[in-house]
Amino acid sequence: MTPIRLPLQWKVLLGYLVVASVGLGMAGWLALDAMEESVTAQLQAGLTAQARIAARLFAGPLASAQPDSSAIDSMADRVGDDVHARVTVINPDGLVLGDSYESGDALRRMDNHASRPEVRQALAEGIGASVRLSDTVNIRMLNLALPVRSLEPGNRLLGFIRLSIPLTEIDARNHALRSLLLTALGGAFVFSLCLSYLVARTITRPLGEMVTAARRMARGEFRGKIRAQSNDEVADLAGVLNQMAAAIDEMIRSLSDDRAKMAATLTAMQEGVIVLAHTGAITLMNPSMTRMMERLVGRKDADVVGRTYLEVTRHTRLNDFITRVLAEGAPAATEITFGTGPERTFQVQASPLAQSADRSPGLVVVFHDITDLRRLEQVRKDFVANVSHELRTPLTAIKGYIEALQEGAFDDQAQRDQFLGTIRKQTDRLNLIITDLLLLAKIESGQVPLKQEPLSLAGVIDRTVSLLRRQLEQKRHTVQVHIPEDLPLIFGDEERLAQVFSNLLDNAIKYTPDHGTITITAEAGDDFIVAHVEDTGIGIPLNDLSRIFERFYRVDKARSRELGGTGLGLSIVKHLVEGHGGTVTVESLPGRGTKFRVMLPVAPASALPGLA
Repeated sequence: MTPIRLPLQWKVLLGYLVVASVGLGMAGWLALDAMEESVTAQLQAGLTAQARIAARLFAGPLASAQPDSSAIDSMADRVGDDVHARVTVINPDGLVLGDSYESGDALRRMDNHASRPEVRQALAEGIGASVRLSDTVNIRMLNLALPVRSLEPGNRLLGFIRLSIPLTEIDARNHALRSLLLTALGGAFVFSLCLSYLVARTITRPLGEMVTAARRMARGEFRGKIRAQSNDEVADLAGVLNQMAAAIDEMIRSLSDDRAKMAATLTAMQEGVIVLAHTGAITLMNPSMTRMMERLVGRKDADVVGRTYLEVTRHTRLNDFITRVLAEGAPAATEITFGTGPERTFQVQASPLAQSADRSPGLVVVFHDITDLRRLEQVRKDFVANVSHELRTPLTAIKGYIEALQEGAFDDQAQRDQFLGTIRKQTDRLNLIITDLLLLAKIESGQVPLKQEPLSLAGVIDRTVSLLRRQLEQKRHTVQVHIPEDLPLIFGDEERLAQVFSNLLDNAIKYTPDHGTITITAEAGDDFIVAHVEDTGIGIPLNDLSRIFERFYRVDKARSRELGGTGLGLSIVKHLVEGHGGTVTVESLPGRGTKFRVMLPVAPASALPGLA
């Protein structure tokens, strides 16, 4: 009996399951949204009827030339108890005259409600409704407002009546339904995963045997035969491989030792190697050179053996160099910078394979990537120049004021105090620069031990915000901290992480104009906690983003020094975060603010109290 061949279309089973899961999930979410809208509409209809009754009740008190706020507030309390809703009475100018949730001084401190969306809509359309977070009770509320008009001719606007009810019960029910939906989808996914695993195992088992056999062939073991127990394409492939193994067995035996040595050498080399024939055709290229090829000349296809270097590289300076060495037959070296993406610098060395009277039989060209070396040299030069400049500036000021004191300013009490104050300020700046430099050096050399203990990111951020509260108040900034209560603990050094967020928050305060907004958020990933520090400040130009973590690098040097920065804060942040096994990145647009993204590892379960 002929075995049944497994059709390839069964392999798309998992794809259908995924499509079905996505469709069911979308249908479920749409149904939940429709249900929420329906319930909200019903609540709004009932609230409208109650609001119309309340509008008639308050028409009389509001029609008075001088409405009695205390009487209206008391009436609002009674009506609110009757209708089980928050009742707010507003005069035509937006002033709150009565509220069933507030009274006394709290009532008088309430904001003007003329700008509330439901009030504006009621004035324009005769009825207004909105769903939003209440500033007073900090929960989501359904707000419905109606204008109150006099019964006399002209329908004079007497004010507004607003009824509000909390949506906590609806939110809780929607959350429960969504949780149930997620659980169902999770179960479907697990079922699909198990089914897909069984299908994949059936398909891949013979392929795994093929891979094992192919690996034996790669090791030079060609005598073993591949046995296929099916009658499909895999069996056909096994037969072809057996025929190929028998045909090349003798040839591989004679060449395997030499080729293995050469392949091992070329594969282990970090440098790229190309071997050229005397005609300029590429006869060999090692794996490192294959990986470099796309960066060097933008070629994505690695099949370049047999083509000439003029066709493959298409780089004028490199081609001229290779042409000259082939013609002269003498070793040579040069440095070339090229690449389709970020520029890379390579030291290129070329040596003829052999010398003869008429021509060179070939050429070996070695590419050594020295981009990082050149970058380090430039960073070192910039660092020396920046340190010299940063230290010279306060020293020059100190020297100038000391000379002024020596030349007679010491006898003038006012000038002396002013000069000594400036000298002290510059001395403090020198001390701050040196302290930061020493700290950065210790961090880089591993001399600053980082504690590894579970701690709350919310606690670290709260303490940091408290420490900088005075600076925030001086610039009248608004700080918004949104950190989930169930955020997992992170693993690290509390003091050093506080230094990280203190530097980021300090930068946000300094470079954000008065009355700005600074937002701190955090969310949990798979193995990391991701925290964001975002401001509405002046932003960073795109050309400067890649360098702001360098020592002493400043976008606006004059402004940074005026604000008292050393230029080392972000470098310290980067090294401390990386020391914790995390990363820090930045996004910014000039005039639209800056957003720092800090990823920190979650504390392992074994390190949590009671689980170790």
